Amino acid sequence: MSQAIIPRALQPGAKIALISPSARLNHELPAALARGVQLISSQGYEVVEIYHGPDSGIQSSIANRLAELRAAFSDPSVAVVWATIGGSTFTELLPALLADTELHDTIRANPKIVVGYSDITGLHWFLYSLGLRTFYGPGIFPELAEPRAADHDKYEASALGFCVKHVFRAMTDPTPIGAIARSPTYAPDPARVFTDPDSTEPPRLVANPGWTWLRGGQAQGRLFGGCLTVMARLGGVRAIAPDWKGRIVFLETALADDNQTGNPIYRVQAGVADLIAQGVFEEAAGLVVGRPFGYDSAEMRESYMRVIREHFCEGRLAPNGFPILFGVDFGHTTPMVTLPYDALAVLDSAKDEFAVIESVVRT
Repeated sequence: MSQAIIPRALQPGAKIALISPSARLNHELPAALARGVQLISSQGYEVVEIYHGPDSGIQSSIANRLAELRAAFSDPSVAVVWATIGGSTFTELLPALLADTELHDTIRANPKIVVGYSDITGLHWFLYSLGLRTFYGPGIFPELAEPRAADHDKYEASALGFCVKHVFRAMTDPTPIGAIARSPTYAPDPARVFTDPDSTEPPRLVANPGWTWLRGGQAQGRLFGGCLTVMARLGGVRAIAPDWKGRIVFLETALADDNQTGNPIYRVQAGVADLIAQGVFEEAAGLVVGRPFGYDSAEMRESYMRVIREHFCEGRLAPNGFPILFGVDFGHTTPMVTLPYDALAVLDSAKDEFAVIESVVRT
């Protein structure tokens, strides 16, 4: 990795560009997109949608997405590049991105705050290879497209309010984030935006079971990770795979293929095994696991935690002894916090603490 490039804190009235480097849903979900744009605008920012679709095929899609990335990073007035959604096709762009040294220079000369999750893990890893710090946080679909409650108190207690508060806190405040927030509730149902995009009904919320320390201890290290299945694929792309030594690794899992249920436990087990085989945890400092969608009963959560315990607390990796925290609000869960890549963080089970202890944006 090149020398770390820390983006400037987001300023009032700044321009935020929406891009779609994986799934291409802007033209399919116009009402939902409009809600997301309106929400960002209501925070006092200018929003520009950079979208050259719909695409006519794979090569057309690759060309459009590359052009959109170039447009976003080439515009000096853009402060934030925000992915509308994840998907499954970001790796189609990687060969061209890795070969485009002119774009690399443009990105380094015009660093932006970059936000997204899921398949956007690939964009984060690519940008990290150029030195840029980015943010694993909510997308427009479905997070910011959630209908906004008119009542202030209801909004503050909503999943949307939690997402908005913590993503803008990460982008605007140059002081350390500190303790990672915990939502008292979460949404167990699939996001309605994909099946009923015009719906104005907020998600159903239930009590959050909270964090579980699968192994105690203390650790300090720089955060790195993403969506488990995407990480497993990207590990073979040597140009963007990081040095995992001393890292606090964060990982979480996507939905199943039906987009209604959680990722099957056999895929979770295989994904974790892939990362172990790639050497990710040989010298890791800690592990943080996001609350998995679809694992809502105590029995289902235990099945997920058992995979983690059996891989890390038994067998060859058991002597490594790093702390493991399960059930944090990030990734494919509603609501979510925003985690900064490569930021210095601490884990301390005795204090029940997971915190980012350095500034993640600069003045």
